[in-house]
Amino acid sequence: MFIIKEYGSLNRALSILVSGGVILCPAFTLYGISAGLFDIYANKRIYKIKRRDYGKPFIVIALKEFILESAVDVDKDKLSYLLDHAITVVVKTPLDLPFYAKSEGRVAFRAANTPFLKYVCSKTPITSTSMNISGVDMKLSRFGDVVSRFKRLIDGFVFGKVLGEQSTIVKLDGDRVEFLRKGYNSEKVMEVL
Repeated sequence: MFIIKEYGSLNRALSILVSGGVILCPAFTLYGISAGLFDIYANKRIYKIKRRDYGKPFIVIALKEFILESAVDVDKDKLSYLLDHAITVVVKTPLDLPFYAKSEGRVAFRAANTPFLKYVCSKTPITSTSMNISGVDMKLSRFGDVVSRFKRLIDGFVFGKVLGEQSTIVKLDGDRVEFLRKGYNSEKVMEVL
């Protein structure tokens, strides 16, 4: 287990991810439990850690360019705008992704928007999900509490700034935008409805 600051040894966090590990890191709005997108074993570990139903895929954090290239049947200008405002966008994609990242031909993407996420995602897109255990009311406000709760389950911790508010999630079909969950920057979605 390691603990680094978000702007500390980024290579250490990346090496954990590319070697099949699971990290807890700032995912901009909240802390997320993350693994490399294409690492089936690590992502199955996340399901076990969270006691999450296998039918609920994780979001994928990736570079904006990767998302724009991967999405089909969408207004790319609207998609770009939403990604620029830290909105999680569910889109159709032809990418052959595992069950934990794709459901019914769709992926929930959010653009890497911090130096840490951009660095990691320049090497590999990652999955991300909140640190909450399914069905358990967790009130972990201090980073030390988070480390204590997950230290035997997570390979590394990245300490950094988070907003403390859940992300907004929308579905984008063509140029039609539909709210799935309101959260951070939801008012920005109103500008493209």
